[in-house]
Amino acid sequence: MPEVDQSKEVKVEKVQEVEVEGKVEEVSEEWLDVLGSGDLKKKVIKPGIIDSRPVKGDTVTVRATGRLDDGKEVDIHDELTFTVGDSEVVLGLDMIVPLMDKGETAEVYIGARFAYGSKGLPPNIPPDTPLTYTIEILDSSPDVEPDSLPIPKRMSIGNRKRERGNWWFNREEYATAIQCYSAAVDYLDDATEEYGDEVRDEVKPLLVERLKALNNMGAAQIKVGAYDVALKSLEAVLRCQPNNVKALFRKGKALGLQGKFKDAVTILKSALELEPESRLIHQELARVREKAREEAESEKSLYRKMLGIKKEYLQEDQRYPVIKTFPWREWFALFVMLLVLLIAYKYRDLILGIFQ
Repeated sequence: MPEVDQSKEVKVEKVQEVEVEGKVEEVSEEWLDVLGSGDLKKKVIKPGIIDSRPVKGDTVTVRATGRLDDGKEVDIHDELTFTVGDSEVVLGLDMIVPLMDKGETAEVYIGARFAYGSKGLPPNIPPDTPLTYTIEILDSSPDVEPDSLPIPKRMSIGNRKRERGNWWFNREEYATAIQCYSAAVDYLDDATEEYGDEVRDEVKPLLVERLKALNNMGAAQIKVGAYDVALKSLEAVLRCQPNNVKALFRKGKALGLQGKFKDAVTILKSALELEPESRLIHQELARVREKAREEAESEKSLYRKMLGIKKEYLQEDQRYPVIKTFPWREWFALFVMLLVLLIAYKYRDLILGIFQ
């Protein structure tokens, strides 16, 4: 998250003072340029409770309405709940909320790169579009350890984070998706329980959702090239659900991308046995087998170079080894020599008589 540039002086004109719960809150009619670049600005409309700003890890509920430059309202939320700093909302909102007090209403300008970026949010928000929000902080609560929450609450928070991870994944923003999945796993985990038949009934649904988050996190980790950690995520799923086809497929893909083609083929075959009609598994298995064949050819070529053996001899000439490698000329010369010697021996007396 970009840091606020403290070196730049922000000019704020004080125009009035508002009494808030016995304390004086200063209100400005000018924009506060948070980053000094014009991409994130805030103007207080109604002050809130002084010294009640949320911090990273706090859970907040806000009312938010975005507007395009033409005034059209978009991205409207009557009650949007998220954890500050967990990437559950666009970056601009995540950055501005810690600068607002509980109960405060503010107008917030968010440049495109801190909003929905180059992809926009079809159909209402075009690509590279800045947004102006009216935001009110309805409630905020401090960070709590997941283990201290009841299971239904953990389930609700964990699934909210997992679903947001899916949203980022579909936007191809995989690093942000991983953040959400990781936070989801923290809430959906239960350190006192192992997944299996002996797990308490109320814990089983929590752990099932945890496996979903781990499985999706593995897919996102593959996308960013983090194959080792992806395999750890997927193996955690397969320890509990050995026949999870998605996890098997993703593990096979990760192994193939690491160049471990034999292991990848084995895993993908297991996935194909469970889901024989899967086009994706068939395609991935074919791709890995082709890579394995190319690797084998490369190894053969290396051995040839090391031993100084010509490629043509090992490949093309071996098609007809008897015909092409038999020393016909040498054997023909030997045959002629033996024939001459045999004739000479048979007619030795005649030959000797000629030379006497």
